[in-house]
Amino acid sequence: MTVTGAIWRDQLTADERAVLGRADGGVAGARPDVLVVGGGIVGVTTAFACVTGGLGDVLLIETGRLGAGATGGATGLLIPEPHQWSDPEPFVDLERASLERWRDLQQALPAGVGLVELDWLGLAPHASGFAAHQPRDVQWLNPGQVAELVPGLARPMEGALIRRQARVNPLRAVARLAARLPAVATGVAATSVVMSGDRVVRVATSSGDISPGVVVFATGRPPVLDGLPLHIPSDRVKGHLLVTERTDIRLPGIVAPVATQIEGGQLLAGGTFDVGDETPAVQPDVIDGITAGLAAVLPRLRELGVAYQWCCFRPRHPDRRPVIDKVPGLANAWLTSGHFRTGILNAPATAAVLSRWIETGNPPADARTWSATRFGGH
Repeated sequence: MTVTGAIWRDQLTADERAVLGRADGGVAGARPDVLVVGGGIVGVTTAFACVTGGLGDVLLIETGRLGAGATGGATGLLIPEPHQWSDPEPFVDLERASLERWRDLQQALPAGVGLVELDWLGLAPHASGFAAHQPRDVQWLNPGQVAELVPGLARPMEGALIRRQARVNPLRAVARLAARLPAVATGVAATSVVMSGDRVVRVATSSGDISPGVVVFATGRPPVLDGLPLHIPSDRVKGHLLVTERTDIRLPGIVAPVATQIEGGQLLAGGTFDVGDETPAVQPDVIDGITAGLAAVLPRLRELGVAYQWCCFRPRHPDRRPVIDKVPGLANAWLTSGHFRTGILNAPATAAVLSRWIETGNPPADARTWSATRFGGH
């Protein structure tokens, strides 16, 4: 039987699942030093960074359950090094720094965040299948070496091996971090803001008004709220993923573009780009395409069934880079949005940038790279 829904929630303990629905009482009349709007991985890590940074009372609000949006449908892969083939240098630097922060969080929390260290192996019919620019610490493998790591390939493949990458169950990471927050209110939607001069003085929500010292919007796509003059272009792209039934086939971590071995011998595959599909439903033909792709590379997977199938929408900006900035024209409001396929990876570094900016008043050195005004039209 195939479950339509992500596997991540089923891997959690009862206590971890309960944290995702935290509702610590009414928010009406609350006056937090920091209000974080958005309960995905970026919002939760930002709230956590503000708490551990000593920025005062921190309140996080989320319309649904924690991790209910793109976070809960993500792969949870933390793989900065392969992005050297596709992303600009500042982005890769952010990703590398963020993976190290994930490792710090794994050590800092008593139960960790569920970080799993693993290697990344990229397959190509020949070495020219990769860009000429080589990521650091890449080990080029000939077809014989690849076949030793991944027996049964349908055709000889060369490969690029990058060690010390990682992954997390994104909902477990959210739950472990959110359990350390002092105040979380799920089921609370921000509806409008009231400004006085260049400051947000009130955020109206479905459960009453909040008067924050500062506010951080971490809402996936840029927030659309009455009274907030913000116009940043964005869209969303649907993607499908699946997890197979258990198999005795063992992969050496992440094998791109095939699959990632996860707990219990199951394989995580997919991550499609279904541009133009705005329906929330899983499309059987896309799932069939993913399974066909698995079998084309590893024929032994041809009869392997699908245990979980799901889709999610990933927010992005036109240049596929996130916004990490102050809300233009406001002194006490920040936002981060459009993390697209790297929201899980970049969450801790984004949180560190925002919490430090709030504390010191100083933007990061590469602020223009992540600027909300880089698109014009404000």
